[in-house]
Amino acid sequence: MLLTGAQKALALPPGFALFSVSEKGFARAAEVNDRGYYFDFLEFKKQQEGDMTPTTPSVGHIHALASQLDVFFAEGLTNRYARHQRTNALVHDWVRARGFEFFAPEGARSVTLTCVKNSREIDVAGLTKSLREKHHLVIDGGYGRIKGKTFRLSNMGYETEETGGHRLTCLDDCLG
Repeated sequence: MLLTGAQKALALPPGFALFSVSEKGFARAAEVNDRGYYFDFLEFKKQQEGDMTPTTPSVGHIHALASQLDVFFAEGLTNRYARHQRTNALVHDWVRARGFEFFAPEGARSVTLTCVKNSREIDVAGLTKSLREKHHLVIDGGYGRIKGKTFRLSNMGYETEETGGHRLTCLDDCLG
């Protein structure tokens, strides 16, 4: 089974999940008596056979997904992956050059998102506020127990070397 949020690399608004289940996964689901309702893969499969969904679908998300898939297939998987690698390299070079560290160890880092460890002990909330107010850009300042101890820099969806480079220049401006 594969489960993902469509707001990430497909650049959709949050609130829509996509999943794929193998035949082996469907067979395993059939062995579970109390599968619940929202994640009952067999019910989804049954409804799909009639071009339906088990619940009211988010039609706006479905149309946005269709549009984004057109963009994705026009760019091509190889080209998109290469773009993510290039923009990721920009972010990683910036992190190293500014004296920050990576939150995830080498070998466990995403190609589409970098979680930066606040190794310089900057005011992350102040940085995110300054970036928003001065440049109308938003980055994540960490969640839960890592709030303020990290910040995240995305390079997925529509991000290019140009947009990513602009964001890094704006970050430099806000870092002083």
